Amino acid sequence: MERMLYPFFIASLFSTLFGQPVREMLSLNSAIEIGLKNNPEIKSSIEKINASKGRFLSAISPAAPELSITHDYVPAGANLNKFGEKTVGISQPIDFPTNYFFRGSKYSIEKNIAKNEFALAQLFVISNVKKAYFNALALQEQVGIAQENFSIARDFIRKAEVRFSVGEGTNLEKLTAKVNYTEAMNNVEVNKNHLIAAFADLNFAMGYGKDETKTFHLSDTLPFIPFDFTLSRLLDDAESIHPQLKANKLRVDSYSREKSLAWSSLLPNLNLAYFNKQVRDDPKGYYGASISIGVPLWFMLDHRGKIKEAAANVSIAQSELRMASNSIFAKIQTAFAEFKHEEKQVQLYIHDVLPQSEEIFRTAAKSYEAGEITYMEFLQAQQTLINSRGAYIGALLAYNLSIVTIEEAIGKTLQ
Repeated sequence: MERMLYPFFIASLFSTLFGQPVREMLSLNSAIEIGLKNNPEIKSSIEKINASKGRFLSAISPAAPELSITHDYVPAGANLNKFGEKTVGISQPIDFPTNYFFRGSKYSIEKNIAKNEFALAQLFVISNVKKAYFNALALQEQVGIAQENFSIARDFIRKAEVRFSVGEGTNLEKLTAKVNYTEAMNNVEVNKNHLIAAFADLNFAMGYGKDETKTFHLSDTLPFIPFDFTLSRLLDDAESIHPQLKANKLRVDSYSREKSLAWSSLLPNLNLAYFNKQVRDDPKGYYGASISIGVPLWFMLDHRGKIKEAAANVSIAQSELRMASNSIFAKIQTAFAEFKHEEKQVQLYIHDVLPQSEEIFRTAAKSYEAGEITYMEFLQAQQTLINSRGAYIGALLAYNLSIVTIEEAIGKTLQ
Protein backbone atom coordinates (compact mmCIF):
# COMPACT_ATOMS: atom_id res chain seq x y z
CA MET A 1 0.00 0.00 0.00
CA GLU A 2 2.85 2.37 0.88
CA ARG A 3 4.54 1.75 -2.47
CA MET A 4 1.29 2.40 -4.34
CA LEU A 5 0.88 5.77 -2.64
CA TYR A 6 4.48 6.87 -3.21
CA PRO A 7 4.02 8.11 -6.85
CA PHE A 8 1.03 10.17 -5.79
CA PHE A 9 3.09 11.68 -2.98
CA ILE A 10 5.86 12.64 -5.41
CA ALA A 11 3.37 14.15 -7.87
CA SER A 12 1.75 16.25 -5.17
CA LEU A 13 5.22 17.24 -3.93
CA PHE A 14 6.24 18.57 -7.34
CA SER A 15 2.89 20.28 -7.79
CA THR A 16 3.55 22.07 -4.50
CA LEU A 17 7.13 22.92 -5.40
CA PHE A 18 6.55 24.23 -8.89
CA GLY A 19 2.86 25.11 -8.94
CA GLN A 20 2.09 22.73 -11.82
CA PRO A 21 1.77 18.99 -12.52
CA VAL A 22 4.78 16.90 -13.43
CA ARG A 23 5.44 17.28 -17.13
CA GLU A 24 7.51 14.24 -17.94
CA MET A 25 9.46 11.37 -16.46
CA LEU A 26 13.22 11.54 -16.74
CA SER A 27 15.66 8.66 -16.37
CA LEU A 28 19.41 9.08 -15.98
CA ASN A 29 20.07 7.70 -19.47
CA SER A 30 17.54 10.10 -20.99
CA ALA A 31 19.12 13.02 -19.13
CA ILE A 32 22.56 12.05 -20.51
CA GLU A 33 21.18 11.76 -24.06
CA ILE A 34 19.57 15.18 -23.79
CA GLY A 35 22.78 16.67 -22.40
CA LEU A 36 24.90 15.20 -25.21
CA LYS A 37 22.43 16.53 -27.76
CA ASN A 38 21.78 20.01 -26.37
CA ASN A 39 24.86 21.10 -24.44
CA PRO A 40 26.62 24.00 -26.23
CA GLU A 41 30.05 22.63 -25.36
CA ILE A 42 29.32 19.46 -27.35
CA LYS A 43 28.20 21.51 -30.35
CA SER A 44 31.33 23.65 -30.06
CA SER A 45 33.56 20.54 -30.00
CA ILE A 46 31.86 19.18 -33.13
CA GLU A 47 32.52 22.43 -34.97
CA LYS A 48 36.17 22.31 -33.87
CA ILE A 49 36.46 18.92 -35.61
CA ASN A 50 34.91 20.41 -38.76
CA ALA A 51 37.31 23.36 -38.55
CA SER A 52 40.30 20.99 -38.27
CA LYS A 53 39.11 19.15 -41.40
CA GLY A 54 38.99 22.46 -43.23
CA ARG A 55 42.52 23.33 -42.11
CA PHE A 56 43.74 19.96 -43.40
CA LEU A 57 42.31 20.64 -46.85
CA SER A 58 43.89 24.10 -46.88
CA ALA A 59 47.25 22.65 -45.82
CA ILE A 60 47.52 20.23 -48.75
CA SER A 61 46.15 22.65 -51.33
CA PRO A 62 48.68 24.25 -53.73
CA ALA A 63 48.92 28.01 -53.89
CA ALA A 64 46.57 29.79 -56.28
CA PRO A 65 47.90 30.20 -59.86
CA GLU A 66 48.57 33.69 -61.20
CA LEU A 67 47.16 34.89 -64.54
CA SER A 68 48.68 37.94 -66.24
CA ILE A 69 47.86 39.96 -69.40
CA THR A 70 50.40 42.49 -70.59
CA HIS A 71 50.08 45.07 -73.41
CA ASP A 72 53.38 46.53 -74.58
CA TYR A 73 54.38 49.21 -77.11
CA VAL A 74 51.03 50.97 -77.19
CA PRO A 75 51.34 54.36 -78.99
CA ALA A 76 50.76 57.37 -76.78
CA GLY A 77 47.10 58.44 -76.83
CA ALA A 78 45.89 55.15 -78.38
CA ASN A 79 43.79 52.50 -76.69
CA LEU A 80 45.15 49.11 -75.61
CA ASN A 81 44.00 47.44 -78.81
CA LYS A 82 46.83 49.25 -80.64
CA PHE A 83 49.45 47.21 -78.73
CA GLY A 84 52.70 46.30 -80.31
CA GLU A 85 52.95 43.12 -78.25
CA LYS A 86 50.39 41.32 -76.06
CA THR A 87 51.41 38.62 -73.61
CA VAL A 88 49.06 36.25 -71.79
CA GLY A 89 50.73 34.16 -69.11
CA ILE A 90 49.94 31.81 -66.24
CA SER A 91 52.26 30.79 -63.44
CA GLN A 92 51.89 28.21 -60.69
CA PRO A 93 54.01 28.35 -57.51
CA ILE A 94 54.63 24.90 -56.00
CA ASP A 95 56.17 24.14 -52.61
CA PHE A 96 58.73 21.41 -52.29
CA PRO A 97 56.73 18.11 -52.06
CA THR A 98 57.85 17.34 -48.51
CA ASN A 99 56.20 20.57 -47.33
CA TYR A 100 52.79 19.29 -48.43
CA PHE A 101 53.43 16.00 -46.65
CA PHE A 102 54.45 17.55 -43.34
CA ARG A 103 51.67 20.15 -43.40
CA GLY A 104 49.07 17.51 -44.21
CA SER A 105 50.44 15.22 -41.50
CA LYS A 106 50.39 18.04 -38.92
CA TYR A 107 46.77 19.00 -39.59
CA SER A 108 45.69 15.38 -39.77
CA ILE A 109 47.06 15.00 -36.23
CA GLU A 110 45.23 18.17 -35.16
CA LYS A 111 42.02 16.65 -36.45
CA ASN A 112 42.58 13.68 -34.13
CA ILE A 113 43.33 16.11 -31.28
CA ALA A 114 39.94 17.75 -31.90
CA LYS A 115 38.27 14.33 -31.79
CA ASN A 116 39.85 13.57 -28.41
CA GLU A 117 38.80 16.99 -27.12
CA PHE A 118 35.29 16.13 -28.28
CA ALA A 119 35.46 12.89 -26.27
CA LEU A 120 36.67 14.91 -23.29
CA ALA A 121 33.73 17.32 -23.68
CA GLN A 122 31.34 14.35 -23.79
CA LEU A 123 32.84 12.97 -20.59
CA PHE A 124 32.52 16.40 -18.96
CA VAL A 125 28.84 16.69 -19.93
CA ILE A 126 28.04 13.14 -18.81
CA SER A 127 29.75 13.74 -15.46
CA ASN A 128 27.89 16.99 -14.87
CA VAL A 129 24.53 15.43 -15.78
CA LYS A 130 25.19 12.49 -13.46
CA LYS A 131 26.19 14.74 -10.57
CA ALA A 132 23.13 16.95 -11.04
CA TYR A 133 20.81 13.97 -11.46
CA PHE A 134 22.13 12.13 -8.40
CA ASN A 135 21.97 15.29 -6.33
CA ALA A 136 18.36 15.91 -7.35
CA LEU A 137 17.52 12.26 -6.63
CA ALA A 138 18.98 12.51 -3.14
CA LEU A 139 17.15 15.77 -2.41
CA GLN A 140 13.94 14.28 -3.75
CA GLU A 141 14.33 11.52 -1.18
CA GLN A 142 15.39 13.97 1.54
CA VAL A 143 12.25 16.06 1.01
CA GLY A 144 10.14 12.96 1.59
CA ILE A 145 12.11 12.08 4.71
CA ALA A 146 11.85 15.67 5.96
CA GLN A 147 8.08 15.49 5.47
CA GLU A 148 7.94 12.32 7.55
CA ASN A 149 10.09 13.91 10.25
CA PHE A 150 7.81 16.93 10.26
CA SER A 151 4.76 14.70 10.75
CA ILE A 152 6.43 13.07 13.74
CA ALA A 153 7.38 16.46 15.23
CA ARG A 154 3.82 17.70 14.75
CA ASP A 155 2.43 14.62 16.46
CA PHE A 156 5.03 15.01 19.20
CA ILE A 157 4.06 18.61 20.00
CA ARG A 158 0.37 17.74 20.07
CA LYS A 159 0.96 14.95 22.57
CA ALA A 160 3.27 17.16 24.64
CA GLU A 161 0.64 19.89 24.85
CA VAL A 162 -2.02 17.37 25.88
CA ARG A 163 0.25 15.87 28.52
CA PHE A 164 1.11 19.32 29.85
CA SER A 165 -2.56 20.39 30.00
CA VAL A 166 -3.54 17.31 32.08
CA GLY A 167 -0.51 17.67 34.34
CA GLU A 168 1.39 14.60 33.09
CA GLY A 169 4.10 16.48 31.19
CA THR A 170 6.49 19.28 32.03
CA ASN A 171 6.84 22.69 30.46
CA LEU A 172 10.38 21.72 29.39
CA GLU A 173 8.95 18.77 27.47
CA LYS A 174 6.46 21.05 25.70
CA LEU A 175 9.13 23.64 24.84
CA THR A 176 11.45 20.91 23.51
CA ALA A 177 8.63 19.58 21.33
CA LYS A 178 7.98 23.08 20.01
CA VAL A 179 11.64 23.58 19.09
CA ASN A 180 11.72 20.20 17.34
CA TYR A 181 8.54 21.09 15.44
CA THR A 182 9.96 24.43 14.28
CA GLU A 183 13.24 22.83 13.18
CA ALA A 184 11.41 20.05 11.31
CA MET A 185 9.17 22.56 9.51
CA ASN A 186 12.18 24.66 8.53
CA ASN A 187 14.04 21.55 7.36
CA VAL A 188 11.18 20.75 4.95
CA GLU A 189 11.38 24.22 3.41
CA VAL A 190 15.18 24.12 3.21
CA ASN A 191 15.15 20.78 1.41
CA LYS A 192 12.43 21.98 -0.98
CA ASN A 193 14.51 25.02 -1.88
CA HIS A 194 17.58 22.86 -2.35
CA LEU A 195 15.57 20.57 -4.61
CA ILE A 196 14.48 23.51 -6.77
CA ALA A 197 18.13 24.58 -7.06
CA ALA A 198 19.12 20.99 -7.91
CA PHE A 199 16.63 20.92 -10.77
CA ALA A 200 18.03 24.22 -12.04
CA ASP A 201 21.50 22.63 -12.07
CA LEU A 202 20.13 19.59 -13.90
CA ASN A 203 18.50 21.77 -16.55
CA PHE A 204 21.77 23.63 -17.02
CA ALA A 205 23.76 20.37 -17.28
CA MET A 206 21.38 19.16 -19.99
CA GLY A 207 21.89 22.36 -21.97
CA TYR A 208 18.55 24.04 -21.32
CA GLY A 209 18.45 27.83 -21.10
CA LYS A 210 16.08 30.18 -19.33
CA ASP A 211 13.38 29.75 -21.99
CA GLU A 212 13.65 25.95 -21.98
CA THR A 213 13.72 25.13 -18.25
CA LYS A 214 11.62 22.06 -17.55
CA THR A 215 10.22 20.28 -14.52
CA PHE A 216 10.87 16.55 -14.34
CA HIS A 217 10.03 13.61 -12.14
CA LEU A 218 13.16 11.50 -11.79
CA SER A 219 12.28 7.89 -12.46
CA ASP A 220 15.50 6.27 -11.19
CA THR A 221 16.68 5.67 -7.65
CA LEU A 222 20.09 6.15 -6.10
CA PRO A 223 21.90 2.88 -6.83
CA PHE A 224 24.52 0.99 -4.91
CA ILE A 225 26.54 -0.77 -7.61
CA PRO A 226 29.63 -2.50 -6.20
CA PHE A 227 32.87 -2.26 -8.19
CA ASP A 228 35.87 -4.50 -7.77
CA PHE A 229 38.46 -2.41 -9.64
CA THR A 230 41.91 -1.85 -8.23
CA LEU A 231 44.05 1.27 -8.21
CA SER A 232 46.61 -0.26 -10.57
CA ARG A 233 43.90 -1.16 -13.07
CA LEU A 234 42.49 2.37 -12.99
CA LEU A 235 45.95 3.81 -13.58
CA ASP A 236 46.50 1.47 -16.55
CA ASP A 237 43.10 2.38 -18.03
CA ALA A 238 43.82 6.10 -17.77
CA GLU A 239 47.22 5.67 -19.42
CA SER A 240 45.68 3.98 -22.46
CA ILE A 241 42.28 5.68 -22.91
CA HIS A 242 42.17 9.10 -21.27
CA PRO A 243 41.28 11.64 -24.01
CA GLN A 244 43.37 14.36 -22.35
CA LEU A 245 46.52 12.22 -22.40
CA LYS A 246 45.81 11.17 -25.99
CA ALA A 247 45.39 14.79 -27.04
CA ASN A 248 48.64 15.80 -25.29
CA LYS A 249 50.55 12.96 -26.93
CA LEU A 250 49.18 13.99 -30.30
CA ARG A 251 50.27 17.59 -29.68
CA VAL A 252 53.83 16.36 -29.23
CA ASP A 253 53.54 14.62 -32.62
CA SER A 254 51.98 17.72 -34.18
CA TYR A 255 54.81 19.97 -33.05
CA SER A 256 57.32 17.37 -34.22
CA ARG A 257 55.76 17.59 -37.70
CA GLU A 258 55.95 21.37 -37.45
CA LYS A 259 59.65 21.08 -36.66
CA SER A 260 60.16 18.83 -39.68
CA LEU A 261 58.20 21.33 -41.78
CA ALA A 262 60.51 24.11 -40.59
CA TRP A 263 63.55 22.13 -41.75
CA SER A 264 61.80 21.25 -45.00
CA SER A 265 61.23 24.93 -45.70
CA LEU A 266 64.97 25.19 -46.39
CA LEU A 267 64.37 23.23 -49.58
CA PRO A 268 63.70 25.28 -52.72
CA ASN A 269 60.21 26.13 -53.97
CA LEU A 270 59.29 25.86 -57.64
CA ASN A 271 57.41 28.19 -59.95
CA LEU A 272 56.12 26.95 -63.31
CA ALA A 273 55.02 29.47 -65.95
CA TYR A 274 53.63 29.46 -69.50
CA PHE A 275 52.99 32.47 -71.74
CA ASN A 276 51.67 33.24 -75.20
CA LYS A 277 52.81 36.42 -77.00
CA GLN A 278 51.10 38.13 -79.92
CA VAL A 279 53.04 40.65 -82.04
CA ARG A 280 51.20 43.09 -84.31
CA ASP A 281 51.46 42.17 -87.99
CA ASP A 282 52.59 38.65 -87.01
CA PRO A 283 49.50 36.41 -86.71
CA LYS A 284 51.46 33.32 -85.65
CA GLY A 285 52.72 34.79 -82.40
CA TYR A 286 55.08 33.14 -79.93
CA TYR A 287 54.88 31.01 -76.78
CA GLY A 288 57.25 30.16 -74.00
CA ALA A 289 57.59 28.35 -70.67
CA SER A 290 59.76 28.82 -67.62
CA ILE A 291 60.64 27.11 -64.40
CA SER A 292 62.18 28.95 -61.47
CA ILE A 293 63.53 27.77 -58.14
CA GLY A 294 63.31 29.80 -54.94
CA VAL A 295 66.60 29.89 -53.08
CA PRO A 296 66.32 30.45 -49.28
CA LEU A 297 69.29 32.78 -49.06
CA TRP A 298 68.11 34.29 -45.76
CA PHE A 299 67.70 30.97 -43.95
CA MET A 300 69.96 32.20 -41.17
CA LEU A 301 67.14 34.50 -40.04
CA ASP A 302 63.60 33.48 -40.94
CA HIS A 303 64.03 29.72 -41.29
CA ARG A 304 66.37 29.39 -38.36
CA GLY A 305 63.86 31.26 -36.21
CA LYS A 306 61.07 28.89 -37.29
CA ILE A 307 63.20 25.86 -36.50
CA LYS A 308 64.05 27.15 -33.01
CA GLU A 309 60.40 27.99 -32.31
CA ALA A 310 59.23 24.56 -33.46
CA ALA A 311 61.87 22.79 -31.32
CA ALA A 312 60.77 24.83 -28.28
CA ASN A 313 57.11 23.95 -28.94
CA VAL A 314 58.00 20.24 -28.94
CA SER A 315 59.68 20.60 -25.54
CA ILE A 316 56.71 22.55 -24.19
CA ALA A 317 54.26 19.91 -25.42
CA GLN A 318 56.34 17.15 -23.82
CA SER A 319 56.34 19.01 -20.49
CA GLU A 320 52.58 19.59 -20.68
CA LEU A 321 52.08 15.88 -21.39
CA ARG A 322 54.09 14.98 -18.31
CA MET A 323 52.19 17.49 -16.16
CA ALA A 324 48.83 16.20 -17.43
CA SER A 325 49.90 12.62 -16.75
CA ASN A 326 51.02 13.44 -13.20
CA SER A 327 47.83 15.41 -12.53
CA ILE A 328 45.57 12.63 -13.80
CA PHE A 329 47.36 9.94 -11.78
CA ALA A 330 47.15 12.08 -8.63
CA LYS A 331 43.41 12.58 -9.22
CA ILE A 332 42.93 8.84 -9.67
CA GLN A 333 44.67 8.06 -6.38
CA THR A 334 42.57 10.66 -4.54
CA ALA A 335 39.35 9.53 -6.21
CA PHE A 336 40.06 5.87 -5.44
CA ALA A 337 40.70 6.61 -1.75
CA GLU A 338 37.48 8.63 -1.59
CA PHE A 339 35.56 5.84 -3.31
CA LYS A 340 36.79 3.21 -0.83
CA HIS A 341 35.81 5.45 2.08
CA GLU A 342 32.30 6.09 0.71
CA GLU A 343 31.89 2.39 -0.09
CA LYS A 344 32.61 1.52 3.56
CA GLN A 345 30.09 4.13 4.70
CA VAL A 346 27.31 2.69 2.55
CA GLN A 347 28.10 -0.85 3.68
CA LEU A 348 28.11 0.34 7.30
CA TYR A 349 24.57 1.68 6.90
CA ILE A 350 23.37 -1.39 5.00
CA HIS A 351 24.81 -3.97 7.41
CA ASP A 352 24.75 -2.13 10.76
CA VAL A 353 23.07 1.26 11.12
CA LEU A 354 19.84 0.66 9.18
CA PRO A 355 19.19 -2.85 10.59
CA GLN A 356 19.85 -1.59 14.13
CA SER A 357 17.59 1.43 13.64
CA GLU A 358 14.83 -0.80 12.27
CA GLU A 359 15.26 -3.18 15.20
CA ILE A 360 15.04 -0.25 17.65
CA PHE A 361 11.83 0.90 15.98
CA ARG A 362 10.29 -2.59 15.96
CA THR A 363 11.17 -3.09 19.63
CA ALA A 364 9.80 0.35 20.54
CA ALA A 365 6.56 -0.37 18.66
CA LYS A 366 6.04 -3.64 20.53
CA SER A 367 6.95 -2.04 23.85
CA TYR A 368 4.53 0.83 23.23
CA GLU A 369 1.71 -1.59 22.37
CA ALA A 370 2.48 -3.47 25.60
CA GLY A 371 2.44 -0.22 27.57
CA GLU A 372 6.09 -0.55 28.59
CA ILE A 373 7.24 2.84 27.16
CA THR A 374 5.61 6.20 26.63
CA TYR A 375 4.47 7.55 23.30
CA MET A 376 7.28 10.09 23.42
CA GLU A 377 9.83 7.30 23.62
CA PHE A 378 8.15 5.55 20.70
CA LEU A 379 8.31 8.75 18.63
CA GLN A 380 11.99 9.13 19.43
CA ALA A 381 12.66 5.59 18.16
CA GLN A 382 10.72 6.36 14.99
CA GLN A 383 12.65 9.58 14.49
CA THR A 384 15.92 7.68 14.93
CA LEU A 385 14.94 5.38 12.06
CA ILE A 386 13.99 8.31 9.82
CA ASN A 387 17.25 10.11 10.57
CA SER A 388 19.20 6.94 9.76
CA ARG A 389 17.41 6.67 6.43
CA GLY A 390 18.29 10.29 5.66
CA ALA A 391 21.94 9.71 6.50
CA TYR A 392 21.91 6.58 4.32
CA ILE A 393 20.66 8.65 1.36
CA GLY A 394 23.54 11.06 1.98
CA ALA A 395 26.01 8.16 2.02
CA LEU A 396 24.54 6.77 -1.23
CA LEU A 397 24.87 10.17 -2.88
CA ALA A 398 28.50 10.52 -1.79
CA TYR A 399 29.23 6.99 -3.07
CA ASN A 400 27.76 7.64 -6.52
CA LEU A 401 29.51 11.00 -6.78
CA SER A 402 32.81 9.31 -5.93
CA ILE A 403 32.27 6.94 -8.88
CA VAL A 404 31.65 9.92 -11.18
CA THR A 405 34.91 11.44 -9.90
CA ILE A 406 36.74 8.22 -10.80
CA GLU A 407 35.17 8.32 -14.28
CA GLU A 408 36.44 11.86 -14.76
CA ALA A 409 39.89 10.86 -13.54
CA ILE A 410 40.32 7.83 -15.82
CA GLY A 411 38.52 9.33 -18.84
CA LYS A 412 35.64 6.89 -19.35
CA THR A 413 32.26 5.98 -17.86
CA LEU A 414 31.98 2.87 -15.70
CA GLN A 415 28.21 2.37 -15.66
